[in-house]
Amino acid sequence: MRKYCAQVILENFFEPCILYLLLKKPNYGYELSKNLKDRCECDVNIGNLYRGLNRLVKEGYITKKKKKSNIGPTKIVYTITESGKNYLRTWIESLKKQKDTINKLITNYHHYYETSH
Repeated sequence: MRKYCAQVILENFFEPCILYLLLKKPNYGYELSKNLKDRCECDVNIGNLYRGLNRLVKEGYITKKKKKSNIGPTKIVYTITESGKNYLRTWIESLKKQKDTINKLITNYHHYYETSH
């Protein structure tokens, strides 16, 4: 039996969050990591973040480009592609359907619980 069901539901949730953040503006990994937590309440470890970014690049949903920094090492800047925008739209539609399904379960549960106790 799974102890943390919500974690299973949100397992790959950081991918649409990355796409959403990149829709707003191109960015680099460290800043995306920070914004995932601050703006999307999505806590992902740095290794998974970079694996996800590489997967999104490989699939053509985002691009990466080296950018020289005035201070510190060269940074990799990620940008969403048109294909990524379409993929994000698909994610949003799927999440809406899942939200409706989850809300129905919660509503039915509360109705059952209130009428049986």
